[in-house]
Amino acid sequence: MQQAEGLNSALVLMLIEEKPRYGYEIMKKVEDISGGYWQPGQGTVYGTLDKLEEGGLIKPTDPKGNPTEDRNYFCLTEKGRKKIEEVKKNLETKVRPLDRILGLLHVYQYFFEDDFMRTLEGIKSEFNTEIN
Repeated sequence: MQQAEGLNSALVLMLIEEKPRYGYEIMKKVEDISGGYWQPGQGTVYGTLDKLEEGGLIKPTDPKGNPTEDRNYFCLTEKGRKKIEEVKKNLETKVRPLDRILGLLHVYQYFFEDDFMRTLEGIKSEFNTEIN
């Protein structure tokens, strides 16, 4: 069994933590919160849901009391709740907000090479010097 790790798993767990969700709803929510810049495919979302269910972190549920509905909703298990707390703790202690932003911008640099990233790195250095 594969481990449920990484950004996709963390994001899906956090979205399911808010309320029970189904795959397509998760895809649309990710697209919405990213401002349309990230549109995960069906394989990504449903593969992540499968891994999370196999790992005992989520389970099927029927939030509306309508078993005839043709959607598979998922909710967190207790193990899933513990995993979310672990992920949040790791994010808070290991990844500073400025580093998160710069990490995403590095992806953009890959596609749009220019001096913009060097400018941002300079700002980061100045920011770190002022904090320390």
